[in-house]
Amino acid sequence: MLEYILFHEKPFQLFVDWLHSKGISPETEIDEDNYLIKIPEDLDDDLQNEVDVKYDALMDMNQQIVNDEEKDNQQGYHMAGIVVTLKDGTISYADVDPSLLGKVISAISPEEFGQIVAAIADAVENPQPTACCRRHSENL
Repeated sequence: MLEYILFHEKPFQLFVDWLHSKGISPETEIDEDNYLIKIPEDLDDDLQNEVDVKYDALMDMNQQIVNDEEKDNQQGYHMAGIVVTLKDGTISYADVDPSLLGKVISAISPEEFGQIVAAIADAVENPQPTACCRRHSENL
């Protein structure tokens, strides 16, 4: 199955309706603000190209809707943060630029990012003046 994701209901519904009009029966999953659309991989090349073009156009619409909603936000807040748990159980919130955090999460899973944050917290709490590769070679 080929998977497509959208983040707003309007372009999601337009895509699903369009797929049906092309004779494609998609499988869909909705999880909070994530709209997943799965279609068979065995489409002919021309139809697959049409699907990709339509998806790209709806992704542009999706982005415009998100941008417009952010502008309309009465409070004007656009924030993101990372929860950092120290070994003594203390929790600290690190403020991060939302667009930067979005790029990170689009590249790696939240679990992987959590591992990176935990490693950084551990390095702060337990400083290692020697580089990792050097420590490793000394343990051989």
